[in-house]
Amino acid sequence: MLTARSGEEALAVVHSSPIDVVLLDVMMPGMDGFEVCRQIKSSSATAQLCRSSWSPRWIRHPTRCGGWKAGADDFLTKPVDDIALITRVKNLARLKALSDEMMLRMATSADFRQLQSGEIAGLTAKVAGRILLVEDQFRVASRILSWLEARNSIDVEPDLQAAMLRLAEQPYDLLIVSLSLANADGLRLCGQVRSLERTRHLPIIVLVEPSEEARLLRALDMGVNDYLTRPIDKSELAARVRTQIKRKRHCDYLRDRLEESVELAVTDALTGLNNRRYMEAHLKALEGAALSAGQPLSVLLVDVDNFKSINDTYGHAAGDTILRELAARFAVTRAPSIRPVDWAVRNSSS
Repeated sequence: MLTARSGEEALAVVHSSPIDVVLLDVMMPGMDGFEVCRQIKSSSATAQLCRSSWSPRWIRHPTRCGGWKAGADDFLTKPVDDIALITRVKNLARLKALSDEMMLRMATSADFRQLQSGEIAGLTAKVAGRILLVEDQFRVASRILSWLEARNSIDVEPDLQAAMLRLAEQPYDLLIVSLSLANADGLRLCGQVRSLERTRHLPIIVLVEPSEEARLLRALDMGVNDYLTRPIDKSELAARVRTQIKRKRHCDYLRDRLEESVELAVTDALTGLNNRRYMEAHLKALEGAALSAGQPLSVLLVDVDNFKSINDTYGHAAGDTILRELAARFAVTRAPSIRPVDWAVRNSSS
């Protein structure tokens, strides 16, 4: 952990050292925390840093609004609660590590990284999302609905089983769960959400009573992203909802781009078949499995006769059309003679 005694010193540390999370006090000598946060966010080299701020309780509401506007990813008020501090820093560090890992796998050039940053900025600027609220107190649910529905699409569900059905059938950006349900255990729902592939990455905010510290700790151990203590503050709820949806959009974007980059790495761009890299990686494994099982392994090589003369006579565009049609005839969907267990590859180094 590195420390700084002023805003200027904090900026110098951020630009000279690898930092994952920046904890800023709003009230500092010289440059305040808001300005430090704005400068970190405005720099392309540090824009992806996760920032958290804190302030004295007596200026709680205006300071929080200023912090969110300056680009802070989270907010704490003094005196800082230990659970809140550990939770926020842990979540921010996890988000930064995930983001760094996926960006490292994808970023192959400076131009791509610059384009990616612009796309992320445009995507996360639209923070309205679809929310599922699990709350069986009608007044509380109605109040939360009135606070959030202007910018979000919200479904309210008091029953856990019905909530799981909704999550299985519909895409949501955020799940808000009350841990004070009268006839059910909200922790059970959180555990089920984290155990299923479809909802594993869905952000969860839990609503807890001040006396429910033990249940809150269990929820955090399950992977709950954030929490709000009752009585719920309208501004804080809106800010935390906005932050979680923004983070989900960011992570979904990086995850989708990573899947696309992996797909492109093993797919021939012209024909859509697997490429030579895929073949070289998997042929040895198939050969080893066949030898171990004592089973034959068959390979069919197909060549196009006089293909060079086709290119010379009709042009490379015509040749590309022929290759695409040939590949389509070898694809499983177009060729009933090819079994689903078989795979076609274009063995080209180009």
